Amino acid sequence: MVAIAAPASSAQKLRPGDKYVALGSSFASGPMIPDVADQSCLRSTNNYPRLVAAALKLSLTDVSCGAATTDHIISTPQGAHPLQLDAVTPDTKLVTVTIGGNDVNYTVSNLVCAGDGAKGQSCLGTDVKPAEIDAALAALPAKMANTLAAIKAKAPQARVVVLPYLRVLPASATPCPPSVPMQPADLKFQVRFSDKLHTIIKRSAAAAKVDYVESYTPKGHDACAAPRRRWVEGQVPASPAFPFHPNAAGMKAQPKMIVARLQA
Repeated sequence: MVAIAAPASSAQKLRPGDKYVALGSSFASGPMIPDVADQSCLRSTNNYPRLVAAALKLSLTDVSCGAATTDHIISTPQGAHPLQLDAVTPDTKLVTVTIGGNDVNYTVSNLVCAGDGAKGQSCLGTDVKPAEIDAALAALPAKMANTLAAIKAKAPQARVVVLPYLRVLPASATPCPPSVPMQPADLKFQVRFSDKLHTIIKRSAAAAKVDYVESYTPKGHDACAAPRRRWVEGQVPASPAFPFHPNAAGMKAQPKMIVARLQA
């Protein structure tokens, strides 16, 4: 069973045609999942925002973008792209957001540790520095709080739904080359890192009193799962997706959780 958080929003039920704005990083935009809607942001036509909009017949503005951080939502344009928050207006009725991973270099560290592991090398203390990650994690709650407060201020009547990053690495922390070829100690560190990131995002949603969809805890869908069960791909993808990112199955799983949350 998928765990769905208790209601946090007092906004009215959504109606067909309501404005929906999708914010976030690559775990929302869906890089390499066919078809590409925006190459500059690696945004897929089959990411979870598109599927939610189709299911609920909403009018979607999707500004999710690969490599986005919380700053790119509220304070710093991402290259030629304006602030993601600019897409949110007072008449917005739904906002979804998956953000925070790039603030702490989560995916980058997965890629680096996998690359080092494939060479029989450890990433810890060399290419990945635990003290720097701990410092970034310590700073993330304030960034998440500012981001969610800014979204709520722009659209006071909107349902704001926060999603964590799908579980990428096996909870058992057991390597499975070539998909997850990390050294055992590195993988254990990365799993703990992932768990900490998830906890921060979940607590941030609760503190902001917005809706939260628990898409991280379902097990058996990580990059070590059988290809037909994976929601994410590893270093050597078995289906179209960027390494250590959601695949089409992962994108299809999340709208079911989101719609259930919105209709609860």
